[in-house]
Amino acid sequence: MIYKDCDNKEPIVTILERMRALAGPDKRALIERQLRTIRAGIKGEREAAWLIDAYLKDATRTAVIHDLRLDLGGGQVAQIDHLLIHRTRRFYVLETKPFSHGVKITDDGEFLRWNEAGKTWEGMPSPLAQNERSVPVLRRALEQLGLGDCPIESWVLVAPNARIDRPRRLDTGRVIKADQFIEKMNKSLENAPALGALDGLLRTGLYDSTADIANKLVALHCPSTTDYMARFGVMHEAQPARAQAPAAGLATSAASAASAVALAAGCQDDGQASELADGPVEPAAVPGPAAAPACSACGSATLSIQHGRFGYYFSCAGCGGTTPVEVRCGNRGHQERIRKDGARFYRECGDCGTSSLYFTNAA
Repeated sequence: MIYKDCDNKEPIVTILERMRALAGPDKRALIERQLRTIRAGIKGEREAAWLIDAYLKDATRTAVIHDLRLDLGGGQVAQIDHLLIHRTRRFYVLETKPFSHGVKITDDGEFLRWNEAGKTWEGMPSPLAQNERSVPVLRRALEQLGLGDCPIESWVLVAPNARIDRPRRLDTGRVIKADQFIEKMNKSLENAPALGALDGLLRTGLYDSTADIANKLVALHCPSTTDYMARFGVMHEAQPARAQAPAAGLATSAASAASAVALAAGCQDDGQASELADGPVEPAAVPGPAAAPACSACGSATLSIQHGRFGYYFSCAGCGGTTPVEVRCGNRGHQERIRKDGARFYRECGDCGTSSLYFTNAA
């Protein structure tokens, strides 16, 4: 069953496209490269998600979470393209790479991708190493849920039509084509130690327990807030005129633009949201949510705010799912929080000195 879909990254694409039009020639090439990377990542994630969902969307033994970003503080951040949770409490961390033109892995473990434009191989960060950095963060999150001893497997999925040139002396069996993964997972479950699998089944019990684990992890999802304006230095080169109307669904206030970036997870770098509007703007006097809250699992608006071990979250009366409560005022370094007053919940920023009603639980 699917507990979280891929985040919408179109707001990031829109922002970068607008930045490209403002940037100088040197920055424009960098922004164009970032756009290509993000678009290729979106394509790869969607293709892998489609293949995974085709097999597991109605599964009762496996929970699927797409596009999960965990930020436990202190630099402990994990960006997981796809996370699968089997009812035997085995976890599968999947990293997606499109590699539509092929990938080569050397005997030293170096990854090279084919540059079609330059007709040459070029180096790239190892997706295996990238995935392995995510595993300890996931392990710490699971420890907080009392699941620190669960087996975690790490896999890298490439496009089904991609060519993989493998080394002779290095085991690269964890790098496979996306359409082969379900078969590999089934074999992994078959080959799991019988006592370990039985112990997982006994401890997990009913399917709802797997759903509970998935919902708790989804509640920890923390979208990235990369400030691309600051990253590429576009603000220092040109100050565009203030837009007369929102473009491509993005509001012109700094708070709304930052929220759009925050909702579009999956960025390669982490940072703080900043001034992303079309020109200098004053901080919003009273920040407000971009849209009415809805359940991330079923889309229902029949929600209530509850407080748990990891803070405030939305509980859905329709499907029983949970959705994280996320508030950001949009200013660099500011930490907005939720304040409860009976059935009313206020979003407040001590740095801005603002307070506004965010949500009211139904009686």
